[in-house]
Amino acid sequence: MKRDSSCPLCGAKMTPTELLDACSELVNAELGVLSARCPYCQGALEIRPVDDRVDIGYCVGADDVRFDVVISLLCAELRVSRSAGGLALNTAERNWTFPV
Repeated sequence: MKRDSSCPLCGAKMTPTELLDACSELVNAELGVLSARCPYCQGALEIRPVDDRVDIGYCVGADDVRFDVVISLLCAELRVSRSAGGLALNTAERNWTFPV
């Protein structure tokens, strides 16, 4: 199993869409970071979707918050749109929305 296709907590193989389905809320609108639970171990993860990729990592820092990436999963055709209302994610087959 490739490291880049596994949960960093339990090692379970997962797909980017499984991860996006596991996201529950937008936790940092400025950075576009979502809260998620691994679909296998239920461990807490933070996800930052960007065009063509889903980054798994964590927000760090108190005053100058940044997102540190642990693993990136390719997600072809993923498009991310930010607006004042939140975050919208689209692929050819799926859509997700996360309001502020």
